[in-house]
Amino acid sequence: MSLLVVWHTLAIVVAPSPDSAITRSARLLFEPYLTLFRLENGWSFYAPDVRVESEFRYVVEDASGERHTFVPADKLSRFHPIDIWVKDWYIHVMDTPETYGDAVAAYLCREHALLHPVSITLLEIEQNEFSPEDQLSGKHPFDPEFLDEKTLTTVQCPNE
Repeated sequence: MSLLVVWHTLAIVVAPSPDSAITRSARLLFEPYLTLFRLENGWSFYAPDVRVESEFRYVVEDASGERHTFVPADKLSRFHPIDIWVKDWYIHVMDTPETYGDAVAAYLCREHALLHPVSITLLEIEQNEFSPEDQLSGKHPFDPEFLDEKTLTTVQCPNE
């Protein structure tokens, strides 16, 4: 059992290690084991690249002309599994608003019926480059200068 623990430990250390002559020769030895158990992880296994994804927002314009902005992801808990599913739904809406935009807007018109909505505007918010120097100068990644707002579609709500 101890030999198996040592073998497995060495395999998971060798698999994601940076390329060198030593690791190439070690990978030859461990390759069948790593492939069998799908342990061929890259270097990002230890330090993953954090992707900045677009954020879905929508604006409800009411009968008086007032605009109310909503960020649906703010209602989600990252510790609940539904968070992933709902964010995937937002990604589909942002990727193909011509397919999903009307249905989503119709749903949002019904959800915000108390506001007497006239129209729903679906938005995609993309974050621009944010450097360590920006952080050190007291700026925040979600300051308006680092965000680009893209209008996906605007849909008129049906009259009540």
